[in-house]
Parts: sequence; structure tokens; C-alpha cells
Amino acid sequence: MTWWQNSVKSEEYLLLISFVFFIVLSDDFLHDRTFLTMQIMLAVAQHLRETIDGAKPRLLSIAESRASEKPYPGKWSIKEILGHLVDSASNNHQRIVRMQEVADIGAFSYAQMHWVSSQHYRSEQWNDLVNMWYFYNKHLAHIIEHIDPKSLTNVCDMDYLKPATLQFVAEDYIRHLQHHLDQIFSDADPRERAKWMVVQ
Repeated sequence: MTWWQNSVKSEEYLLLISFVFFIVLSDDFLHDRTFLTMQIMLAVAQHLRETIDGAKPRLLSIAESRASEKPYPGKWSIKEILGHLVDSASNNHQRIVRMQEVADIGAFSYAQMHWVSSQHYRSEQWNDLVNMWYFYNKHLAHIIEHIDPKSLTNVCDMDYLKPATLQFVAEDYIRHLQHHLDQIFSDADPRERAKWMVVQ
């Protein structure tokens, strides 16, 4: 399953990507692949904007007390899940910028559990946390739509099965974000939350 399949706009995105790949394979447009890859990143950025715009009011409607609840020590509260998404934005911000500088930035991973626990997200004001997450992602959308298309094949080691290209990083970022938003908006028992699965 690809990240766009979870989106309300998935049909439009699929049509755009199908059109882009049709053009890429056309002899008349082989000289303009740079333009086409730029369109893919523009679509990714727009998808991110639509996702956060749709999620923000739903997040703000969650009560402070519910966002702080942590019924099971080994499972994140809603605040901690959103805090993890802030950490993801922070680390992927670094990846996206640095991967445009060199062809291979080497290893770039982070200790996610430590990042969440050390920042004490449960004591953060919920509205402040939501706004920080929202505006950080608005900035990331701006960055993604301005990625140098020549750098999209640059790689980094994210501790996955194989090195990740910059294009994968941008697309996978939104898929990961949507996965955790689904956890936040789900009424399921925290112990039954779906686990994150890497798709390469």
C-alpha cells in the first residue's frame, strides 16, 4: 500500500502520477524529465498541505485531558504520538535539506523512544503542540515543493533494508504522518494500534 491510498485526494493523485509516468515514457518529452519530477514533488507538497489542513481542526477538537491520557506505560498518549510527528518533521527536515547537498549523506536515524520521553510531551499544552506540528509541516511542504529535482536520487541510510532516495524520503514522510494521524483519530484500544510498516 502506498502513502496516497490513505488520502481523501488519492484518486486525483493517482491520475496525476499516471499522467506523469505516461509523459516520462513518451519520446517527445524525454528531454523534460526535470520538469516532470518537479511536478511530482509539487503533488507531494500539496498532499501534505491538504493532510495537515484537514487534520488540524480535528486535533484541536480533542480535549486536553484525553490528549494526555496514558492508560498503558508502553503505549504513547495522543500527545506523545503528535510529539513523535514533530520529531519526525524535525529529522526529515534535516534529511531533505542535507540530501540536496551531497549524493549520499550516510547514516541518518534517531532514537525515537528517547526523543519522545526526553521531551515530556504529555506536559506540553495541547493547542501549542498542535500548532507547532501544523506550522512545521507547512514549512516542510514549502521545502518539498522546492526540492532540486536533480537531487531526488540522492540517498541516505535510514536503517531500512536499503538506502532511501530523497524522493522516497519525501513520499514516505507523508505516509508515516498519515499512519500516526490514523492512530490518533482511532477509538481502538492503544494496545491494538496498527504498527508502522516500511514500504520500499
